[in-house]
Amino acid sequence: MAGHLARRVAAAVLDVTVRTLRRYRRRYRQRGADGLRDRRGGPRPRFTLTQAAASVDTKRAGPQRSARKIRDRRQLPLSLEAVRQVLIRHGLARLGRPPVQPIQRFVAAAPNALWQIAILGQVRFPLLGARYLSLARDDHSQFILTGGSCLRTCPIHLFTVMSAAVNRWGLPQARLSARESQCKSTNPLGAADYPYSARRVGIELVYARRARTKGKIERRFRFLQHDFGLAHLDVTSAAALTGACAPWVEADTFSHARRALAGAPPVAQYVPSLRRLTPAELALRLVHEEPRKVARTGTISYSGRHYRVPDPYIGRRVWTRLKGDRLTLQVGRTTLAEYTLDSEPRP
Repeated sequence: MAGHLARRVAAAVLDVTVRTLRRYRRRYRQRGADGLRDRRGGPRPRFTLTQAAASVDTKRAGPQRSARKIRDRRQLPLSLEAVRQVLIRHGLARLGRPPVQPIQRFVAAAPNALWQIAILGQVRFPLLGARYLSLARDDHSQFILTGGSCLRTCPIHLFTVMSAAVNRWGLPQARLSARESQCKSTNPLGAADYPYSARRVGIELVYARRARTKGKIERRFRFLQHDFGLAHLDVTSAAALTGACAPWVEADTFSHARRALAGAPPVAQYVPSLRRLTPAELALRLVHEEPRKVARTGTISYSGRHYRVPDPYIGRRVWTRLKGDRLTLQVGRTTLAEYTLDSEPRP
């Protein structure tokens, strides 16, 4: 009231607006100190400056303390939302918390020393339905080797992703994935599963014991979901989604700068692997074969979809041979049909 402080300075000290400060002065002139008393009703009183300062001090003394913990510790007769709003105003709501267990960060020593492969949870496209997106990524350079989509998580899809990456970029020393059923077979006699195919071409299999071990590829999935998924919600077919995924992967690896790579794109640090197999060796080793029984409808079920088989073979068993994304149905040396996964029969 004496005019020693400017209005804006006094408002900042009281943590109110200049308009509220003018109202305080008018009430003080009319009714004295009694005019500044908070007379609002309601079950929850307003935060006082002393309570706000105490809450801030408690949070700074223990960054791990939540709004509930601060309210109970200070015995504040206020709601949790009121305490949380005070922390937000002071920039303390997302204050970093020290980990209970230290995080051990790792980066592969060289390109192709370690590849990571994972499948993102369901992404719903309004005109196509739910799909699973997948990525294979080099750990050292953050280079995305290939990407794809499938109707459901299964070893068959990981086999096609690995085949595409190996055929284009060569063989890695090791491959890191989760300990899920599509990545690690529980059948000791499974001779046609995805892990067996990886071992046949000389890839060491490494499985993550914790979810955060795959944190780097999971963060890329978050960017994939926001950048690619939201931009292609109007796709109407699996072929259109696959066709749109390839240019996105190319742009992300060849043009998108990374802060962890000193502002350079992943292609600046990645080189194709020197460990390669000839096309004939890959065609011999990267083959997924399984028998299927033809249903009464004249179809077999494979990777969540049904594929047509000639009617004379209803009730019989046929062999499925998957090379890359090409599926062949055979009986002996007779080829019954050829398909591309998620597509119509080949002419």
